[in-house]
Amino acid sequence: MVIAAVYFVLAAAGAVNFARIVDRQLQGPRLRAAWAGRSAEARCTAVRTEETVDVEGVPTTHAQPTLRFRTADGRTVSFEERQRPLDVAVGDIVTVYYAEDAPEDATARTPSFGARHVRELTAGLGCVLALVSAGALAALL
Repeated sequence: MVIAAVYFVLAAAGAVNFARIVDRQLQGPRLRAAWAGRSAEARCTAVRTEETVDVEGVPTTHAQPTLRFRTADGRTVSFEERQRPLDVAVGDIVTVYYAEDAPEDATARTPSFGARHVRELTAGLGCVLALVSAGALAALL
């Protein structure tokens, strides 16, 4: 029983740590700060296309628009959206989200449940799996 309890604690700690890593890789803290802040209308000022080759050797094209908007305090901010593919042309208007203290970290990515709660969902699922496997281990021992 003690082995199963120790296993559960270690597995749950690993799940929480893994959730933090995934959250940082997906830029969760930056996105949550932007979504909790303000929104503004941004104009697309340029579109840079980048051609890459995927793992299967198929060429793909990624468009990365440069968006310019004015903050609530009147500052003009320009940034290149790399988080999500946008189908916009120069002159199009897009809604952006930004934190008041860091408008240069703005995003045009719309808030979604999964992106907002990826850390909690990953940690929760990992802890449930740890509990189930610890229970199975305790039953075997």
